[in-house]
Formats: sequence, structure tokens, C-alpha cells
Amino acid sequence: MKKILLLSSMMAWTTWSTLAQSNPDSVKIFRLEQEIEVLKNYNESLQQNLEITNKAINDLVIDKNISDETRWTSIKSSIIHSTQIHKKLSDDIINLKSRMTDQEYQGFIKSLGSIEGGPLGFSLEEVIMESAKKIGIFESKTKMDRFLEVTNNVLSSPLTSGIPFVSQAFFASNSLVNIAYSSMLTEKKPDFEKLEKFENELNKYLVYFSALDKANTLNQSSNYDRVVLLENLQLELLSKLNKDMTKLGQKMPDRLGSETLDAYFNRVLGEFSKENVERQLNQVERKYRTSRGQVNYAALIQNETDLKNYSNQINSTVELAKKFILYYDNFFELADNYQIKVSEALDLAHQNGIIQGKKVNGSIESSQQVYDRISRTLRDKKVVRDNGIKDSINIADLKQKIEKVDEYRFL
Repeated sequence: MKKILLLSSMMAWTTWSTLAQSNPDSVKIFRLEQEIEVLKNYNESLQQNLEITNKAINDLVIDKNISDETRWTSIKSSIIHSTQIHKKLSDDIINLKSRMTDQEYQGFIKSLGSIEGGPLGFSLEEVIMESAKKIGIFESKTKMDRFLEVTNNVLSSPLTSGIPFVSQAFFASNSLVNIAYSSMLTEKKPDFEKLEKFENELNKYLVYFSALDKANTLNQSSNYDRVVLLENLQLELLSKLNKDMTKLGQKMPDRLGSETLDAYFNRVLGEFSKENVERQLNQVERKYRTSRGQVNYAALIQNETDLKNYSNQINSTVELAKKFILYYDNFFELADNYQIKVSEALDLAHQNGIIQGKKVNGSIESSQQVYDRISRTLRDKKVVRDNGIKDSINIADLKQKIEKVDEYRFL
């Protein structure tokens, strides 16, 4: 045991050293406290498990059979620790569902699709007007002025502003190309090569917007699917919780008409807490306490079959927790893929030369510097978002609670 405690201390010190090198003080302290709490719980669990194991070994040495008291201790411990899985799993599901959208991170990505002077430094309206002038798609000044006026009206119309950023670029570009084409048909010698050059210039921007739109659409779809999976997992957990409460002689309260699934879970688990279950199991023990103060464990185990069944079926709760861990890992895999797709869209913008330098804090950034800054900001915001999720959910704690239940089910 001393070796185990020493190892835990060394792990805590290693964690402290690592965090001290790579995190701000506030984050470092928070994560260190989490690590210490996990280690503390691990040591307590290990001590309890060793006590039960020692009892079982002593029983086997004395009469080659595990005593009823040891069996009851194992059943009782596994039930109590299962309540912690219910609570932790429910909290983690609710937490991860709420993290499917992040205003700071995804709000920045949304701004990258703006057609009105977004982070990439260009305004699509100005690009269209300057391109039309530079290429000279109309020789007549009257037609050119009219086209520029129409361009301004299209881009500022409620119809354009009422659709998502990325769609605005396609809607406006297609509308203006069609207008230019129709206008050219009225000329005696229409120069469609100039119109083609105009389209090619706009396509540099549309390629970027298209790649960004695909990344956002895929992410929105996967977010929806993940929320559905998590809610289905909640319903599975709710069904299991109903059965477990019944075995303990408790009745699950009815869900209120206006109550969300998350709020209902929190209310139910407020009653199905570790403390309440432990108190109820102690009451069961007192039913079998003799006048001499001893508990008749043989009668307890023989009569309280629901409690034995509860303990034997805890594995289904563990499987739900393991399923959540798979969803949790998948969340970060898909988030990484989303980041890659957005970065690829930025690369297209950089390669096509549509990123423009801009004035920042009194100095002019080159297009390369703008690209580097946006890429760095995108990475940093994702790191902050991911670390916030990992810190709040603490998947290691859930895994530890699973191990606790597995340890107490060996008898």
C-alpha cells in the first residue's frame, strides 16, 4: 500500500511539472486539483477493494468458502459505486450535448464566410466592382455604372442578407453574372471573353466559399447526429435507472410536462444519490440485525434477491458508460476533421491569392501575415474549446468509476 501511495504522489508531482511548463497558472491549478482528486479517489477505492479482497482470502483460508458477510459487503459496495456512474454519466452526457456548438470557436469560423470585409480582408462587393471595372465587361460607361448600381442593390438587398454568409456569395455572384450576360446580349458586338474572365475571377472566391460551406454543412450534420446519439443514450440510461430504482424499492418520479430531459435527469438523480442509496442499504442491514447486534447475512442475501440481481446486472450500466466514452472520443475525431476541412478552405484562399493585407494595430499586415494569423487563431480557439471540454468532463474520472464497479463484482 505504501508503494501505491508513493506512486500516486509521484504521478501527482509529474502532472504538476508538466502543467507548470505548458499552462497558465489558473488552468494549471485547476487541472492539478482534478488530478489530485482522481488520485485520492483511486487510493480510497484501492483501499476498500483490498479490504474486501483480504476478507475473501481469509474466508477461503479458514473454511475454503467466502462468507455471507463478505458477499454482502461486495454487493453493497458495487451498488453504491454504481450510483456514482449514473450521476457521472448523466452529467457528462448533458455536458457534451451542450458543447456541440461553441460560440467563440464556431463564431470565428462563421466570420470567415462573411462577404462584407471579414477576417480575410476582402469585401465581395468591392471585389465584384473592381473586377468588373478592371476587366471592362462593358465598354459603355452608362452600362457599367448601371451594373455597379445593380451590384450594390443585389448585395444589400434583404433577400441576400437573409441567407447564410456562404450562400450569399453564390447567390450574389450567380445573380450578377446572369445580369451581365443578359445585358451583353443587347450589345452589337458582345465580348463574352471578358465575361468569362469576370467569372473566373469570382470563381477564385467561390472555390473558397464552397470548401468552407462543405466543412460547415458536414459539421452541422455530424453535430445533429451526435446529439441524437447522446439523447438516445440518455433514454437507455433512464430505462436502466428506472429498473435499478425499482430493485431498491424506490419509484422513479414522473416527468413534468414542461421539464426537459436534462432537468428531469438531474431531479431523479438528486433522489438516487450515493448518500440516499447508502442510507437505504444500511436500513436493509438493520432489518436482519439480531438482538445481540449481529447481522444475519445469510438471511439477508437469501431474502433480498432484488439487491443481488441489481449487483449482477450492473454490467449493463458499465456498458452504457463505455458507449459514452466511444461517443466522447468520436467527438474529438470529428472535431479534428472539421478543423482540417476549414484549414483546407483557408489554404485554397491563400493559394488563389484572395486574402488581402489589412491594417492591424497601426501597421499593415501582408496577405501572408493575415493567413498565418487566421490559421493560428483558428488553432488556438480549437485548443481552448477542446481543453474546456476535457477539463469539465474529466473522462478519466468516469473510467475510474467503471473500474470501481468492476472490482466489486468479482464475488
